[in-house]
Amino acid sequence: MCSSSIDYIGERMSSDKLHVSEVVKLVSKEVKGLWGKILFYVKSWFRDLLYEPIYIEELHKFLEKWRKEVLPELAYTSEVFDCDDFGAYFKAWLTKESGKNCVAEAIGIVHVPDVGEAMHEWNVVLARLPMGEVKVLHVEPQIGQVLIEHSYDGWKYNLVWVIM
Repeated sequence: MCSSSIDYIGERMSSDKLHVSEVVKLVSKEVKGLWGKILFYVKSWFRDLLYEPIYIEELHKFLEKWRKEVLPELAYTSEVFDCDDFGAYFKAWLTKESGKNCVAEAIGIVHVPDVGEAMHEWNVVLARLPMGEVKVLHVEPQIGQVLIEHSYDGWKYNLVWVIM
């Protein structure tokens, strides 16, 4: 129907929402190498047309609430409630709490010192910075922290695909 494109244009100009094509472009920048990008485009799943980033200050408040109120109630259980469950739970929780579809489940490879590489799930969040720029932040839901330089405590995170 023609009105849907008109509605989209009107909404885009009056809101902070990003079209899925902009989100794919932003998130794909987090993936390394040609084959990595090909795998990202083949495996990733973006389920909405428009995405609303969360303001960075808001994200930090929600992460504090996650650490203080939610994490103490969750227990890691191998093969039952592990990294993929933490990632899915955080995605659903942040979406419900913030009212914004700003978070994805991130699936990739993590390098753990003295152990090696393993598949892992964490989250990526579309965060709007104070000057208006949108940045993709990596969040480890098991500790409720934004990862600086895709690393935490020696663990190196390499994104392969997302479910958003």
